Amino acid sequence: MLIIRDMEQRDETVILEMMKDFYNSPACLHTIPEENFRRTLSEAAVGNPCVKVLILEERDEAAPKTEPAALGYAHFTVSWNNEAGGDQIWFDELYLKAAARGKGCGTKVFQWIEEHYPDVKRIRLEVTKENTRAISLYERLGYGELPYYQMCKDF
Repeated sequence: MLIIRDMEQRDETVILEMMKDFYNSPACLHTIPEENFRRTLSEAAVGNPCVKVLILEERDEAAPKTEPAALGYAHFTVSWNNEAGGDQIWFDELYLKAAARGKGCGTKVFQWIEEHYPDVKRIRLEVTKENTRAISLYERLGYGELPYYQMCKDF
């Protein structure tokens, strides 16, 4: 049985390892300092309303008293968006361990978000062009490409 829940402080170590794996995969253009992962996890664990990290776990129904196994995580932020006319979720990361891929877990994460954030006006995300499996998932879920040229300035 798939469990999707807000991360807690006790989840930091397992999610940190998954974040490192994610940022060293073809899904990302580059890696980031471990300090950034730790800050994100710390903010999410203390309940910062702008920083959300979900953990995906699988509980063995044949052994319900055993600890669930981590399958992946999702990271997103919630903010106001004038263009959308309300709250927007910026979906930043979805990581699934190899054993969880192709089993509907990604779809269930987005269903969970839509159920738990019913007043959100938009969910926005980015994906590398090489990540064709993720693009297929997002298109199946109704996401379309934006004609924006994305830019940023780091400090």
